[in-house]
Amino acid sequence: MEEGRVCLPGIGTLLVVEQPAMVSLIEGRASAPCARVAFNGNLVVDDGRLRREIGPEDAEAFVRQTRDSLEAGRTVLLDGIGKLYRHQDGDVRFSPGATNFSKESFGLPEINLKPIVRKEKPAAVPPRPSAAPNQEVVVAKSAWPMQYRGVLWYAAGLAGLLLVLYLLFRLGGAIGEQFATPDDRPTARERAPALVRPAEDAALIDANDVRPAAPPTLEPSATVVRPPEDQPIASQTNTAIIAIGLYARQRNVDKQVRRLSEAGYTPFTEEVGRNTRLGVEVTYSDESRLRQVLREIRARYTSDAFVMRVNGEERRPEQR
Repeated sequence: MEEGRVCLPGIGTLLVVEQPAMVSLIEGRASAPCARVAFNGNLVVDDGRLRREIGPEDAEAFVRQTRDSLEAGRTVLLDGIGKLYRHQDGDVRFSPGATNFSKESFGLPEINLKPIVRKEKPAAVPPRPSAAPNQEVVVAKSAWPMQYRGVLWYAAGLAGLLLVLYLLFRLGGAIGEQFATPDDRPTARERAPALVRPAEDAALIDANDVRPAAPPTLEPSATVVRPPEDQPIASQTNTAIIAIGLYARQRNVDKQVRRLSEAGYTPFTEEVGRNTRLGVEVTYSDESRLRQVLREIRARYTSDAFVMRVNGEERRPEQR
């Protein structure tokens, strides 16, 4: 409820997902906006929240015990949150146990709804006057709608029911998008490159007027000053690896590699235990170029991206 998310390193991350208020006329109840806990098994990089809350040693012991229980096929109960278990396909699944983790609406109960039905007494129909022979009986024009009033109420109720079903269908689609994993979500649309307009007032230069400059001459006593060997060269080319995340399933790795290639990046993968680390390889000569690519990766894919390695040397993640 305070952090909004907490990672179990190597297992996955528990996320708090906001849900809007819901009104169900079919079930006859209404609930306030709430927040429920979801699980993402692809986010396995330690975010430090568990170690900061209970201490490094207790956090490592808890994660190790949880992993051993899941490998043995046992269900791990998280008191007040839910339970973790390993599915037949090998993935870790989560079953929520609590209904609301929102501080704003915590404790608000559900409200029972009952439709308001208006009961009207049928109007008394005046007796028809006896008609004399060869005399037409005049029927009031306002009497016929009373016969069809019940049909109109049934038609209005059917239209209202169809409208409620349509709204529930749309609401279910919105909730499904909230619980979708990052691998199933569509990537951001590629931005079109900016068109550079040529300068209209550029001056024309005649090729006959161009003369090469005279080569420089050195005095006999002049000496060539060479830069020291440890001084960095301005045009040196560097290679950096930007880490995006760890993935347990090869299908998700292949999907992300294809998306990175289509976006114009150079994908990078390496095996880390039973998982695969995915990243982007960047070649640059200016530090600002590396910062620009890092901002693009964080904006398009994940805000947890960081520079993992530069020219083969490991780097610690920067605090943001």
